[in-house]
Amino acid sequence: MKKIIQAACFLALFLSCRKSDFQGPYEETRFLMDTAVRIAVYDDALSREEAASAVHRAFSRMSRLESMVSAQVETSEIARLSKLSGGEAYAVSDTTSAILRQALGISDQSGGAFDITIGPLEELWGFYTDHPRKPDSLEVTGAMGKVGYRMMQIDGNRVRLAKHGMKIDLGGIAKGYIVDAAVQSLKESGVRAGIVDGGGDLRIFGSHPVNRQWRIGVRHPRPEANSLFGVLRLDSCAIATSGDYERFFMDGGRRYHHILDPKTGYPASGCVSVTILADRAMLADAYATTVFVLGPDQGMELLKSRPGLEGLILFEKEGRIGTRISDGLRKAFSVP
Repeated sequence: MKKIIQAACFLALFLSCRKSDFQGPYEETRFLMDTAVRIAVYDDALSREEAASAVHRAFSRMSRLESMVSAQVETSEIARLSKLSGGEAYAVSDTTSAILRQALGISDQSGGAFDITIGPLEELWGFYTDHPRKPDSLEVTGAMGKVGYRMMQIDGNRVRLAKHGMKIDLGGIAKGYIVDAAVQSLKESGVRAGIVDGGGDLRIFGSHPVNRQWRIGVRHPRPEANSLFGVLRLDSCAIATSGDYERFFMDGGRRYHHILDPKTGYPASGCVSVTILADRAMLADAYATTVFVLGPDQGMELLKSRPGLEGLILFEKEGRIGTRISDGLRKAFSVP
């Protein structure tokens, strides 16, 4: 029997209010980017109306960007680019060009573990539909012939996908970019501290109103545990987690999840959860996927080579969860 299970990438924020004059944040949650997005403003210097206006502007900016770069929006630049695969180059905006270039850079750094041309494989497995399935080997081989970041050519703002049937999916990087844009919008509105949580792509800025540092809980990677694996105490930063529990189905007692390895066409093995800390959500988002695909050993080596990146890698061995944690994150991490 096959069962599809979906779960939001879980990063919980804890607020221990001991300061009598703190009344709690102004916050709103809306559905964007195929997930629940929460924006919270922690700034008592702003009136409720000012905070609401700042949050509205941030959500508006996120919505505009989603309409440009989401593969699921038929009129987006990314969808149009995919429709023109194998044909002429397509002129994209500065924003889309910047995201594509950043993605190509991470692809080069990771030896192709991160690849935004993975769309044909994602479509084949159907993880983003109501009926995911395990394809046969011939189908996987056929789809892989349309995957390869080196077949994407960028000249200025003109982008060409060399082979017909190629499809771009920026799901591993664009959500983080959009979260960063929302934070920038909040700052432009005068917000001194807040959170933008894009379903696991999280960015916090400013000082915690009570404890100065923020406490972020990392979900235990096995849903049956229904608990936190650990807690991070952090200053302003961006965090993203990729886990094999987000979208998956069980078939023949085996778990098939949505984080695909571009080199094999099958779900990546080795990791069960990867949490990345960076200064921007776009980087945390992309490297969480990248490290997951690379596995614990190669993934940690990549993190060590990239200044400003820290990570917590969870893997399963003989039914137990093991950990790899970067040196810069050890003091911030604790087990509840």
